[in-house]
Amino acid sequence: MAWDIELTFLTSTLFRRALLVLLPFTALVIYFYSELIVDSMLVAENRTVQDYLQYEYSQFEERFAESTSEPLPSTLYLDAWWEDDAALPESVAAYPPGIHGLKNSRHLLVAEPAGSDRRVYFVLREPGHSTGQTFRSEMESTIYISAALVFLACGLLAVLIARLLSRPIQALADDVEAQWTPGKKMRGHDRNDEIGVLSRAMEKLINRMDAALSREKMVTRYASHDMRTPVSVIRIAVSVLSMPVCDVEKRERNLRRIDDACADIENLIEVHLCLAREAAELPEEIVPVRALVMDELAKHANTIEAKNLATSVVGHDQNIRVVRSMLKVVLGNLIQNAVRFSDKSILVSIDADSIVIENSSDPDEAQSSTDGLGLEIVERVCNRLGWVLITEQQDDVFITQVLFTK
Repeated sequence: MAWDIELTFLTSTLFRRALLVLLPFTALVIYFYSELIVDSMLVAENRTVQDYLQYEYSQFEERFAESTSEPLPSTLYLDAWWEDDAALPESVAAYPPGIHGLKNSRHLLVAEPAGSDRRVYFVLREPGHSTGQTFRSEMESTIYISAALVFLACGLLAVLIARLLSRPIQALADDVEAQWTPGKKMRGHDRNDEIGVLSRAMEKLINRMDAALSREKMVTRYASHDMRTPVSVIRIAVSVLSMPVCDVEKRERNLRRIDDACADIENLIEVHLCLAREAAELPEEIVPVRALVMDELAKHANTIEAKNLATSVVGHDQNIRVVRSMLKVVLGNLIQNAVRFSDKSILVSIDADSIVIENSSDPDEAQSSTDGLGLEIVERVCNRLGWVLITEQQDDVFITQVLFTK
């Protein structure tokens, strides 16, 4: 129970939790860094000792090559034996050729000089040769005292950082932990201090993330809807081209269909990627509306002929400054819906500020035409461009109107 009370006391505020993280972390970093310095020095000196041992052997090997009667070196810190020497320690004789570390800070070199069939054993005693071992305690004392001073300075800095973090975040913590949904204000929204700044920033971030996620989900729905037609056109054209008998005229016609379908796909990709982005602008140009309407009607010529629909386009050829790809998607979806649901006729009226598409339809099927994904895409494009989309059912006529005036 006492431990629970103590831990609660240590973690009861964000300030204390920050200190509980920063101070031990600082201590660990300083400790390991100090140990790293000491160990690095010892490793470096150990390497130096090994190099010295290798140097002594190289000197002996050169002299032995000149005279096989050359005696083994023997100094205050270096002992050497031949393998058949009775004085060779058993613990040393068991090692294979190479440099090895022994107990009590000793180093062993085992090698077979050129021109000899016997091994030679060199043992270097490090304590008397190593300044690192001699002054290890002094080095450690200096490093640890410096580490303590650094830790004290870092501790003061950690306290300052913890206080700076706790002021705005502690007040906002409850709002963040609460069940918050996009579009809802956080409790600190109207404040003018740091809490208000963080609150409004987090609201914007979450709203943007939610909007981006919604747009990404819609892209797949819209793309799959709009690309079915050009993909079907390409598939049919490929089937025709793969027929054993295909004259030049039919071949050129189907190649044009494939080319037009590919252009439609590129256009659709451009539009849907634009709709998926938070802010993306496409270049505008002068576009003849009537010509686009006639192109879209021509795409459905077979269906119009099969259903025996009467089509009419009235109004002068109006040119408007608009994003061509956006207008093509709007007209394509509206005319596709009109052809799909019309049972008698389709009337397209064009003027300078709007386009109106009227198609006769069964009132019982009118609801499905207003709920279709095509009109949903048209509505999103219109909202993006600032256009107005109006749909209404009058008896057996379904009317769709797009106002270009922003």
